[in-house]
Amino acid sequence: MSNTQDSMIEQAAHVHSIDQTTVWLDTLRLSTCNSCSMKSGCGQRLMNQATDCKRSRIALPVPSTMSLSVGDEVVLGIPQKAFIKASLLTFAMPLIVMLAFALLAQWGALSEPLTVVTALAGLGFGLLVLRWYSQSDAMLSSNQWQPVILRQQYIDQAEVLHFTPE
Repeated sequence: MSNTQDSMIEQAAHVHSIDQTTVWLDTLRLSTCNSCSMKSGCGQRLMNQATDCKRSRIALPVPSTMSLSVGDEVVLGIPQKAFIKASLLTFAMPLIVMLAFALLAQWGALSEPLTVVTALAGLGFGLLVLRWYSQSDAMLSSNQWQPVILRQQYIDQAEVLHFTPE
């Protein structure tokens, strides 16, 4: 079996608070919108502009393998396969249902306006199915979507600048 850290998407986080069983972490929302060539038509940019929150707070179980303190920096990871699966479910599944409804309308020889309405109804149905699936017990009880604390992040001594007189 391969190392699980090899296929993880990583994000730095800051320990906000800790109790007996839970650690609350603040993750910084990184935005590269200003340097992106697609910024004029990007939905993520609009979402970032709509909120003034620059941090997200999440709660995770306290890891038994490390000793954390308030103020520590850690690296979170989520399996890359789970991220890809979530992206496909979120974006592709409603579109596939929409296309299936449109094809059924075409097969049923409906007029073009009715085909468009049927396709939009299929998109709505796909979004409802996605919402139902994301709130199902099987999905909520699965830990494949849960980020994990991979390691503590220490400031490397090599990053500290030292000036010596000439």
